[in-house]
Amino acid sequence: MKLQYRLSEINDAGAEVLAISIDRPDDAKRMALELGLTFPLLSDPAMHVIRAYGMKGAGMEMADMGYAVIDRQGRIRAKTIDRRFGDNVNDVIEILEKLKREA
Repeated sequence: MKLQYRLSEINDAGAEVLAISIDRPDDAKRMALELGLTFPLLSDPAMHVIRAYGMKGAGMEMADMGYAVIDRQGRIRAKTIDRRFGDNVNDVIEILEKLKREA
């Protein structure tokens, strides 16, 4: 996963990464191991968190791919459905850098 390779840049920008999946805990754990992910992969089969952050796929009962940037106060500062977000990590880093400058 391309996001994994850029993880240190995101951490250097003052952020943490976690993924949320509809997979059950055992399946999520297996996937994280297979992909070599070092960030948390949360299991949300009922899609409570996925729905709360507006990341449900249009016309389907599953999460879409994308990201949300949440500040330290818990406010959503950016949210994007982006199935290629791993390729677009620069977008996330730019948002984080902007938030850092505003702080």
